[in-house]
Amino acid sequence: MKQIKWAIAGTGYIANEFAKGMQEVEDAALVAVSSRSITSGKEFAQKYDCNRVYTDFQEMLEKENIDVLYIAVPNDCHYSYIMPALDRGISVLSEKPMVDNRLQLDAVLKKAGEKHVFLMEGMWTRCFPAVLEARSWIEKGRIGKPLSVHASFNIKPDVNDWQPWKGGLQHAAGALRDVGIYALAMVYMVFPEEPINVYSTMKFNGEVDESFHMLLEYEDGKAAFAGGAFNQVSNPEAEIIGEEGRIIIGSEFWHPTMAALIMNDGTTEKYMENYPATGFQFEIRQVQECLRKRETQCPYFTWEESVKIADLIENTRKNWGIFYRADMEGEK
Repeated sequence: MKQIKWAIAGTGYIANEFAKGMQEVEDAALVAVSSRSITSGKEFAQKYDCNRVYTDFQEMLEKENIDVLYIAVPNDCHYSYIMPALDRGISVLSEKPMVDNRLQLDAVLKKAGEKHVFLMEGMWTRCFPAVLEARSWIEKGRIGKPLSVHASFNIKPDVNDWQPWKGGLQHAAGALRDVGIYALAMVYMVFPEEPINVYSTMKFNGEVDESFHMLLEYEDGKAAFAGGAFNQVSNPEAEIIGEEGRIIIGSEFWHPTMAALIMNDGTTEKYMENYPATGFQFEIRQVQECLRKRETQCPYFTWEESVKIADLIENTRKNWGIFYRADMEGEK
């Protein structure tokens, strides 16, 4: 099978995790790397058998014949990397959150549509076999009508492991956008309709939200409880409760190895999928399948879902009184 040629923008922690997953996909080839530092770029490229390193991102796009670009730079840089790639007809997988605000999201989706190019916000969770199995159980009615969802991505990293930009306004960061988006993606997988009411609370660190808790209310008494934090640790499993049973996704729902179907009568069915490397291989394979089918979006995480979640996040942050530089300037 013909190889899919990838380039990676960024050489930090997530880029390394992604490259490890790529090594598990036989027909994925890393052909170029972009980094602000030639030293870190060369170290990264050598580690993952890549021969081409650039410190000028635009030069990489001009010189390299790549099929798809993976973007793993800080949040506030995503837009400036996505647009020139799409302009050149290069498909893009961007780490979440894909862009800073709705104006930018509208612009990248419009550009991808005009160019008929694949674009995906990197919600890798949706591509894990355990999540696909859980989704299948829901669609088949195994738990009856879903009634509630509980999902929180709460961490308290060691200061030596911390990336300070994640807690700063300058980089359009904060718990809701960084880790909370995973919880919201789990909610929208179960309840794709818009909530009728949203209630939230957050802890402010002086710039952005350090933690948040959210209740989303739906018709007929359905509800979702979502959270995200940098200052606490909680149950890392997600729970989906229905009339006839419930589903547990874990042990960490954002990159799970297990999904358990537990019926109200106590009978249990369990799906297990242990995997090598980091698990990014599932997302990579799905992107490549979409490219081969000439699809512009991933069926596991669509543009419509990106828009719905982005709107919820943006409206919530504005209600908290947190505005990003790009929001205030009306930047596109």
